[in-house]
Amino acid sequence: MNAENPTSYKHWVRYAQIMAQIGFASSTFFGFALIYLTMFGVTRNFGSYKYLLILFPTVGIFFATIEVVLYPNVYSHNSAYIFYSTDCPFGLQKETITKLLALYAGVYASTVSILAVQFLYRYWAIFQ
Repeated sequence: MNAENPTSYKHWVRYAQIMAQIGFASSTFFGFALIYLTMFGVTRNFGSYKYLLILFPTVGIFFATIEVVLYPNVYSHNSAYIFYSTDCPFGLQKETITKLLALYAGVYASTVSILAVQFLYRYWAIFQ
């Protein structure tokens, strides 16, 4: 299929890669800014919540880095997700890419879990 074919999805893949690069740049910049402000700008003692505010952007930067390296695709069927990559970055073997995709899924799950913990903490802090 050529690029002019209306049934070709290659242009959508390129848009997704551009968005991943923009996400990597923005999450790295704003993540490091949040980490810096949390570590050196906050004078009030928040206890373990401060560590959670440092952990969340750190995991986000790591997640964005894996995404930019692998450019993973996700197929959703019923209640399952299949992660796959069409590229072999840096000449990596398939087994290594499979392990990196498993790491990607794990980092995604931990990001969602940390976000849920943040919402619970804020809910409890407001209604205490």
